[in-house]
Amino acid sequence: MDRGQQAVRILRIVNTIAEQSLGMPPEIRMAFIQVEVAKVREAFRQTYEADPRLRACAMELVDSMPESIEARIHALETEASGKAAADEGRVEPES
Repeated sequence: MDRGQQAVRILRIVNTIAEQSLGMPPEIRMAFIQVEVAKVREAFRQTYEADPRLRACAMELVDSMPESIEARIHALETEASGKAAADEGRVEPES
């Protein structure tokens, strides 16, 4: 797996963790993210154990995950609030 494939894999993982954490109270969200990132770190460490170069690239990507997850959560929340605001302004047709 090259660096581009790793980035796509990380992006999928980031999206999954962000979506899962949306339903959690903000006070436990960061702890959940930290646990999930630790799981990814361990899985990648094992996966790339035989190739130090790929392992180093994978760990760089994993290191950036918490910030990426937070940004994705913010984007999802903004998108959801925008949809809610748009729905409030919509008038339902009468039957």
